[in-house]
Amino acid sequence: MLTEFVSLQLSREELKEIHVSLLQSAIIEEEIRRERGQERTERRPLLERIEALLGESEKALHYLDHETEDNLWEYAWYAFTDEWAWYRAAQDTEKEADTPKSQDDTAFQKRIEQRYQKNFDAYVSEIDMHEAVKKAKKAKSQPKIS
Repeated sequence: MLTEFVSLQLSREELKEIHVSLLQSAIIEEEIRRERGQERTERRPLLERIEALLGESEKALHYLDHETEDNLWEYAWYAFTDEWAWYRAAQDTEKEADTPKSQDDTAFQKRIEQRYQKNFDAYVSEIDMHEAVKKAKKAKSQPKIS
């Protein structure tokens, strides 16, 4: 196999952006491997080379790993709640309809969109873990009436 080399000049900020992108990809891949019961990937040579070029301390790289993972989980939560809210809006709009509507019906999609916008917070609160914890604590703290 013939290896072809290229040369590239980047600013430090551009290199950091590439590093974060590779780190995100590695985190996602490792999570998928874990879910499938596969072994972890021990080395990521390109990621290691970029980290060496950046010259950051182990502590800074460790912090960036956690920050990147937190950002991915935040994105995943946003994507899930957005899909949930849309699903619930469609479900409620379908229940309200006299006859079943096709998903291609533009007016039907518009009604779903309006309900989604109007009730987004209510739909998300159905699955919001923080709200569930608050409600449970509030219920525990209230005295029981006999």
